Amino acid sequence: MTRLLPGAVLVLVGVVAIVEALRVKDDWQGAKLMPAVIGVTLVVLGAAHATLRDDGAAWPDRDGLRRVLLMLGVLVVYVGILPDAGFLPATAVLTLTVVRGLGAYSWTMTAMWTAAIAVASHVVFKHWLGMPLPAGPLGF
Repeated sequence: MTRLLPGAVLVLVGVVAIVEALRVKDDWQGAKLMPAVIGVTLVVLGAAHATLRDDGAAWPDRDGLRRVLLMLGVLVVYVGILPDAGFLPATAVLTLTVVRGLGAYSWTMTAMWTAAIAVASHVVFKHWLGMPLPAGPLGF
C-alpha cells in the first residue's frame, strides 16, 4: 500500500508530460520527442512502482548515502558550469565523476568511458538531433 501513492504521482506526472508534449507548437520534432519519452517512461515506471509488492528495503548505508550526495552535488555543479564551460567539457566532468564515483574502474577505463560517453552525447544532441548546445570558450 505504501507504494501506491508514489506510483500514482509518477503516473500523473507522466500523463501531464505527455499531454504537454503533444501541445508543443514547434516544427522540430525533438521538442516534442523528449518530453513524450520521459512521460511514457514515468507512466510505465509509476505503474510498475504502484503494483509491485513492498519488500521493505532498508535505507542505504553510509556508503550509499555518500554516493547519493555525490550524484546530487555533481548534478548541481554540472548545471552551474554548463553555460560557461560548454556542453562537451561539462559533460566530460559529469561523466568522469559519475563513472569514477559509482564504478570500480581503473583510471584508464574511466577516461575511456568518459571520452566515449561525452563525445557520443555531443554527436547525438548536437549533430543528429540538431539541438543548440552551449559552446563555452573552447567552441564545443
